[in-house]
Amino acid sequence: MSRSLRSGRVVDSESHGIAGALVSVMWGTAPTPEIGRRTGDDGAFQVGLPEGLFRLQAVTDSGSAGEVEVDGGEGGEIVIRIDAPPSEREGKT
Repeated sequence: MSRSLRSGRVVDSESHGIAGALVSVMWGTAPTPEIGRRTGDDGAFQVGLPEGLFRLQAVTDSGSAGEVEVDGGEGGEIVIRIDAPPSEREGKT
């Protein structure tokens, strides 16, 4: 089964990137490997998705979470929004 590498970002309510969030595929209409990706300093991540519909979840170290449904295969940037405390934004502590 062919997968397309998709880029995404985990952001807060002000669209600031959230560093260190764990992004995983919660469910989908096509098989995906059980994977978890940590976001970079700017909240960026990449995930390979085949054609289908998927629900992705991002969780911060403090337990704040956000989810989004996306079409798999090729497509635009995936954005997962989390209402996280300021200390979790862009790696600030």
